[in-house]
Order: sequence, then C-alpha cells, then structure tokens
Amino acid sequence: MSVGSAHASQCYDLSKGEPKALNGELQYILFPGPPNYEDVQKGDTPEPTYVLKLDHPICIRGDEFADPAKMFEQVQLVGNKDTWPVLRANVKRRVSVTLKDQMGAETGHHHEPLVAWVVSVTPSAKKMDFLDEYGSAATTIRAFYETLGSGQGDVASTMVVPEKRAKGPFSPENLTRFYAHLKEPVRLARIDQSGPDTFIAHYRYATEKSVCDGQALVTTVARGGRNFIESIKALKGC
Repeated sequence: MSVGSAHASQCYDLSKGEPKALNGELQYILFPGPPNYEDVQKGDTPEPTYVLKLDHPICIRGDEFADPAKMFEQVQLVGNKDTWPVLRANVKRRVSVTLKDQMGAETGHHHEPLVAWVVSVTPSAKKMDFLDEYGSAATTIRAFYETLGSGQGDVASTMVVPEKRAKGPFSPENLTRFYAHLKEPVRLARIDQSGPDTFIAHYRYATEKSVCDGQALVTTVARGGRNFIESIKALKGC
C-alpha cells in the first residue's frame, strides 16, 4: 500500500531513462532560432515548442550535458504524428506525460535543460484547494493521511471501509507499524480529483533508506452519508 535531500529526491538519472513521466501545465512557446537565437522579429527563425511547466523544480544527471547542480521547472517536449494533435489540444491545461529518449540540452535548438520525446499525454486530474474539498470525499482522504502523519494508525483505519480493517495493509496494527516509525512522517502535499469517487493523493515520506515523493489513486465509496476509502493504488512505486 502506498500512502538524501529534497533536491536529491528530484534529480533524475538520464542514463536510466528518467524521468519516465512528469506532470505540469502544458505551454506553447515560440522560441527564436538561427541565426542569432534572440528575436524572431529581428530575423531569427521561429521555433514553436511545447513546454511542460512543472509544479516543482527538478534536476538531471547521468549525461555529459546534464548539470545536477542546476534546478529548473520547464521541460522541452518533442512530439510525433500521434502525439502532436494531443499536445495541441491540451495547451494551457494540466497534463501527465510519459517520456522516452530523455537528454540534456546540447544545441541552440534545445531551449530547456531537459528535452524529451512524448510517448503519451493524459489530461491531469483537477487540482483541489481546501474549498473544493468541502463536502467531498477528499476530506476523508486528508484525514487519513494527516492521522498517518501523526502515527495514529488506529484512527486512520476508521477512514477505510470496515471490511478491510481487520487484517492486511489497512489494519490499525499494520498502519501504525509502518507510519509511526518513519524517519520523516508522511505529509500530504495536495489532492487532485480524477473522477466522481477517485482522487490522486500527492505525498512525501522518508524511511531510513530512501525518500518517497509518491502519488496514489484513492478510490472512495459513500455509505450511510459518510465517505470511506475503498482502495489505494500506488502510482509512483511507493
């Protein structure tokens, strides 16, 4: 079940094909190209480019053109005949993109530190604020993660459907055993709504051996006028 330094946790290794997926706002930017790469209105060739504006800065390593000391928030995306239409249709929207052939910027045609080819584009879930959460199952999810952050597995378990509390990962004992002994307690960053009863929880925690900046698909169900967590599926491996 899912529920170094901050910079290290966000530094992707290009030699391992990372990052495999990223989220952010899709933008369309007209960069100036040759001969001077300064201004299209002064004679430089226009180079229209799709750029992903990330929620948080990252860095890259594992490539001679990658500088792990440099944090950045924009990624240059390269499409193909299948992904160009989807990119075009989702400009100014939040999206999730899966990537391949990731590389550090090498030439003047590379306008961001990371350049990557797009495999797929999926519109992201709606980012919720506290007011959006009112009256929705998101309040149950927030309560679940906040009580886990305090190591109170018995309280967190009450947010789960009763039939999954007796044993397994949602039992009070198992929740407390894991979450009460973390090096860095789990902290909920935000909740996005992906469907009427489904949400994406973004969170962070650290064990003695690793840091998890995770996401999970949380499915909820309403019973007797109350919302319960029915399942949680990790989306980023932790």
